[in-house]
Amino acid sequence: MKSPKRLRSDIQTLTMHLGQVRDALVRRSTEPLAQIGKECQRASEALGEILKTQNLPEDYKVAVVGRFKAGKSSFVNELLGARLAGEDTSPETAAITTFKHGDRVKATVHFVPKETWVGLQKLYEDDPKHIDAHRVKMWKNFAKPRKTADGQDAEPFDLKSLEAQFVKAGGFSLTVELAAEGGKKAESEFRSRLKEFTSGSKPHHCLVEKIEITSPAEILDQGVLLIDTPGLDDTERFRVSLTEKAVEDVDAVLFLTKSGAAYGQSEKDFLLTLLRKGTVKQLIVVITQVDHTYDQYVDACLDEDEDPDSISLRIEKERARITAEIAATLNDLGSDDSPAMRRYREQLGEVGLAFTSAQMHRHWKAGRPVKYAIEDNDPGGVESLKHQLLHLLSTESRLALAAQGISVSAKGVLLDLQEVLHKKLLAIRGIKDQEVAEKKLDTFRVQFGEGCERFKGAVEQQVELLRDRLAQSSKQRELFIENIGLLAEQQLAAFESDDVGRHWRTRRSGYWGYMRGLQQRVANRIFPKVQELLAEQTELFADFTHDFEVFLGRLSADGAAISAELELGAAMPFDVTAKLKESLERSIERANELIANEELQVMSLLDDFVTDEVSEKISERRDRVSNIFGQGTTVAQSQEVRAFYRDVKALLQEALANHLRARCKAFGDFLMDEAAGAPRDALNEVHTLLEQAADNIRAAAAAVVVGQKDAAESLTHSIDDELKPVLLACDTLFEATQDIESGAPVVAPELQPSAAQTDERQRVNLPDELDSNAWFVELQQSATNIVRRHRLRDGEIGWPFERVFEAGLLKGCNKVVIIDPYLAAHHQIRNLNELLLLIAEVARPKEIAILTAFAPPESVGHQDRALDNTATDLFKNFGVTLTIERQTGLHDRYVMFDHGVLFKLGRGLDIYKPATGLAAHRPASRRVRQTEIDVFVPDQHALLEKSKNP
Repeated sequence: MKSPKRLRSDIQTLTMHLGQVRDALVRRSTEPLAQIGKECQRASEALGEILKTQNLPEDYKVAVVGRFKAGKSSFVNELLGARLAGEDTSPETAAITTFKHGDRVKATVHFVPKETWVGLQKLYEDDPKHIDAHRVKMWKNFAKPRKTADGQDAEPFDLKSLEAQFVKAGGFSLTVELAAEGGKKAESEFRSRLKEFTSGSKPHHCLVEKIEITSPAEILDQGVLLIDTPGLDDTERFRVSLTEKAVEDVDAVLFLTKSGAAYGQSEKDFLLTLLRKGTVKQLIVVITQVDHTYDQYVDACLDEDEDPDSISLRIEKERARITAEIAATLNDLGSDDSPAMRRYREQLGEVGLAFTSAQMHRHWKAGRPVKYAIEDNDPGGVESLKHQLLHLLSTESRLALAAQGISVSAKGVLLDLQEVLHKKLLAIRGIKDQEVAEKKLDTFRVQFGEGCERFKGAVEQQVELLRDRLAQSSKQRELFIENIGLLAEQQLAAFESDDVGRHWRTRRSGYWGYMRGLQQRVANRIFPKVQELLAEQTELFADFTHDFEVFLGRLSADGAAISAELELGAAMPFDVTAKLKESLERSIERANELIANEELQVMSLLDDFVTDEVSEKISERRDRVSNIFGQGTTVAQSQEVRAFYRDVKALLQEALANHLRARCKAFGDFLMDEAAGAPRDALNEVHTLLEQAADNIRAAAAAVVVGQKDAAESLTHSIDDELKPVLLACDTLFEATQDIESGAPVVAPELQPSAAQTDERQRVNLPDELDSNAWFVELQQSATNIVRRHRLRDGEIGWPFERVFEAGLLKGCNKVVIIDPYLAAHHQIRNLNELLLLIAEVARPKEIAILTAFAPPESVGHQDRALDNTATDLFKNFGVTLTIERQTGLHDRYVMFDHGVLFKLGRGLDIYKPATGLAAHRPASRRVRQTEIDVFVPDQHALLEKSKNP
């Protein structure tokens, strides 16, 4: 794994080289020789599009988030290696503070521009309860008389003077620098000066827009922009809103929670928001103050005269607790087993954890004794957390995605150019008769054109069928939307109960009916149901994609048959089958990415369904309560409050229903556009292929007449030489973003073993509890020869089980054993079911046995139900008997067949990352995790001979 800084540098270097290659291709675009210039022009335009669309972010944004007293500031200071953030017990992070790399420590405090401040004051006058006006409300509160800690009258703040000093037209900034000599005293003075503008106990922070601090810290030198945020449970809603906005566009979130603390509602709400917006994969939950919690535990044990567990064991127990609490985040939304809920549970299972102690890390760095150690070489766990963060940034950030996009896309363009030019050379060498070649090509064009028309007609029928199905689903959608509205309505109950319980004077003053945070609460309650709505449409598109693949396969077969019949041969090399396959893969991958992004867009907009018109109606309805005076005010106001909420429920349900209808229709229209464009894109690529073939025929004829063969070969080889280093750089950059440990070799997928590799089977004993006479135990001991080797690289697609478990390796068996200790989670059961169905359809065995570990108590019921249903289906449809046995001590993962084939699975069946979009319905589009899968057979097995003589 490369560091983020090195990754950025490599992207910039590759971009520079690609620009140079593009310029060289542009210069060659006028080359008339063999019409090579035409292909150079085509490739240069494609590279230009890639370079234009790959916008590199300036930095890695990392937000530090957590509740009050979670130790955010202490943690940030340890990440930076200097105490720059205030660590007092009172809220000291009342403004968003960003840390970026610089040669020296310097803080720039940016204040709210006068134009903005005047606007906020006007908003406060019009609507003092508006969330955006809360800053002004806090400011005015500092004008009220205050008491000191000893009960004396505190000196009042001169707010007018502060406004005049810091609020300027166009904005104003103030710089605070760390003294050049550095040291603890200088750091203390620096923090004290900043505290004036960051502390929630002073009015200054109300005027602060943001604070930027530069520091030469090593982690910032990696390009990290660290964002320190106010607490999630801050009593001032205005500061909480700053935190929510700060995490909207970040590459990673460090979510701090104090060791031993309960997983509260603020954590659940925040995690649900990340889950809904698709950014939970960028989350690391950081457990802080581990030493404090362990000290308390040790003291309690001593009081009870008990021997305490080691700190490592206590950490593992807390890890299990927090993991269970994270997994239970969705429980409040329902216990249904819908695909959407399974999808989100799978994503929650990916959340990373890190245990830290700022104090132990500080003592360790200072050479002071450390009472406990989270890790031997990293007592405070901070260094491990840094490595974990940088690994995430190098593999999952916007910059990593940009690296993958530019390297894969550019490599595809350059390889296409190489292939086209080499086919041109083959044509120049092999075509002897231009007239005969052109006649064959024309015949192919006519006959294949007929197949294309049949293909277009068949696909157009499927497009119309998709349109009808989407229309039908929209009619069935209304009941679903109505149920979603009822879920949203439940979120109003707490607001209504609270407002009815308020004193009548409070209600008359207008402190009621604002329902702050309602839209986000509704969004976080309903998003799995909305995902089900979208998934229904995506599944219909997946059905269309399957049919499209079938029709494209037929067209491909037609092209191959016509080519063979006409004996086009090596002299006129153009492979319609390969071109259509490439087109299909590109089209589906693009569709998958677009669909996943579109789904996320719908989820993100759920917390913005209340229009301005609806807001005005709610405000008008709220104002009625303030006009009720006289006897019976409390009863009359309570009646009006309840009437208000009845009206609000109707308004919000209508607003939400309209929003969902509009978003679902837009999503359906998007899918239709993708479906309608699929055949056009495929046939355009074939048209380009035929155009290139015609060019090659003319080039071959010209070469014969003018004698350009040697010149064409020389120019092609020259272009090859220019492209080689850039292609290598593309591969290097892509591999740098993969989830591969530093120094681990990257092996090409599906490497066929050499004779020297056929005896490198590692002996791994199966558990003693298993019957030593069982056939699969004997196979496990005798299968020592590799006949297949798959290397799955992190993030790759195109690895459905059909590719891993090839039909030719499965056929001929009667019994199958699957050994995998981890088959309890929803996605693990899904993978198992897909493999069982594949084995049943291809091999038709009589028996399949599953050996797995004992499932966690919360998963046993789901595992039993799922496997019982699968067993029933397999026996009913294929006559296969399915049994399951649970064992302790299982570690390695195998799939073994009684005809002598053994699959050793590096990470078991859990090879897929959480799937979104089309990939949730199409295994070939799922991205895989890095792993290796080897296929072994015993001596003298027929497959061994085939692998030696392919």
